[in-house]
Amino acid sequence: MSDRTDAATLPEALRPAIEKYRDEADETRRIPAQLLDQLRAAGAFRLNAPRESGGFELPLASVLELYERLGRIDGPVAWVIWNLNWGFSAAFLPESGFARIGPDALIANSGQPGRLVHDGADYRLSGAWRIVSGVESADWVALAAIVFDGDRPKLTDAGPDVRIVWVPRSAVTVRDTWDVVGMRGTNSDTVVAEDLAVPADLVVPFAVPPRIDRPAYRVPLVHLVFPGCAAVVLGVARAAVDEVTALAGRKVGMDGVPLAEQPRLQAALGRATAEVGAARALLFECARGLDRAAEAGAPATDAQRGELRGAISYAAETARSVLTAMYEAGSSDPLYASSRLGRIFRDGMAAAQHANMSAAHYELAGRTRLGLPPNALIV
Repeated sequence: MSDRTDAATLPEALRPAIEKYRDEADETRRIPAQLLDQLRAAGAFRLNAPRESGGFELPLASVLELYERLGRIDGPVAWVIWNLNWGFSAAFLPESGFARIGPDALIANSGQPGRLVHDGADYRLSGAWRIVSGVESADWVALAAIVFDGDRPKLTDAGPDVRIVWVPRSAVTVRDTWDVVGMRGTNSDTVVAEDLAVPADLVVPFAVPPRIDRPAYRVPLVHLVFPGCAAVVLGVARAAVDEVTALAGRKVGMDGVPLAEQPRLQAALGRATAEVGAARALLFECARGLDRAAEAGAPATDAQRGELRGAISYAAETARSVLTAMYEAGSSDPLYASSRLGRIFRDGMAAAQHANMSAAHYELAGRTRLGLPPNALIV
């Protein structure tokens, strides 16, 4: 499973199964067990796991490319694969903590902060985390939490003391709150923990240095997570272009002229292809910059990290533009519940709402471009 050539073939190898079950996933609002088994067996959840744990240990840019290609097949499935790809936990948790989880666990995550308090040498966790994608498919959950000292957050030089906390899926309550019109198949429900005891070796700060000091894990932990959603949404945007291209070959406009022969549609497809291609190139190049720094053993600079955050926001902005243009180009087709283009549009627009891709992050990109401190805990 550690052969990178095999990893590169995953999207096409999994395409038949993904296409077979994507309607069922939309109806049931979760990945069907049969599809989950095939994804798991193929190693789709071990893209960034260490080689000694049976993972591919891919660099960030390679992982993002796979997410994007999977998103082009189906956004919800790619989204769950992204959110459950926490095999890098082995590189950041203490050895004893990772032994509790094991190399085969699927780990869903949420960046919404809960409350964490010391309980002797260990901790107690409380909170509600909304939109935890793929949680019913997960064995564990990794949840962000702020350490509190009494009624006040504990502060560090960088701001509140934010930690990542790993807990078994069986130890939390999952509330069925995912009643939506886009990305339905992601099972993005709410996780609740009430004064849950957590061993100290399952709690690490966001800025924890890797225990496994190799290039794949020298990239800041937060950037092993954040850009994946942007790659998926760009894949969904490309899927919309693909669908309109296919539609244009069989649909005739009100004037009796095939859509494929209409200059307006030709221009829309040309512009959309260029826009999504530019956003992909920017996102991947920023990721490769972090990979190159990691390979050289150098820390990522604030400017590099800020550029990546800007590229993530730009991906969402571009995807919305492309999805809207393709919806319009599809004429009446996307109005129907049976329309593949309509579902792609709904999935893509829902995905682009993720907080990781907010336009607010352009401020981080601008501050670091100006040489100013990021003015944020996570950049």
